[in-house]
Amino acid sequence: MATGPNQDPTPWELLRALQQMRDDLRSDFADLVARLAEMVTRESYAADRRTDEIRIQALEAGLAEERRERERERAEVRTNRRLAVSALVAPLALVLINAWIGGGR
Repeated sequence: MATGPNQDPTPWELLRALQQMRDDLRSDFADLVARLAEMVTRESYAADRRTDEIRIQALEAGLAEERRERERERAEVRTNRRLAVSALVAPLALVLINAWIGGGR
C-alpha cells in the first residue's frame, strides 16, 4: 500500500528504504575498497622512484664510460694512422732523397 502525499510511511516501507540504503552503502564501500586496493602507498611510490633514480644514474654512468672509451679508441686510431703514414712516408722520402743525391753524381 503506497502512502499519499500527506501520509507517513509505514514501518515496512521505512525498513525497505533502510535496507536499500544499507545495501547501497555496502556496494559503495566495496567499490571504495577495491579502488583503494589498486592504489600504491606513498612509501612504495617513493621506493620505486629511488630505485628508478639509481637505475638512471647507473645508465648515465655507463653511457659516460662508453663515450670515454669511444673517444680513447678514436684517439688510438688517429695515433695508429699517423704511425702508419710515418712508417710509409719516411722510407719513401729516404729512397727519394738517396735517388736524388745519387742521381746528381
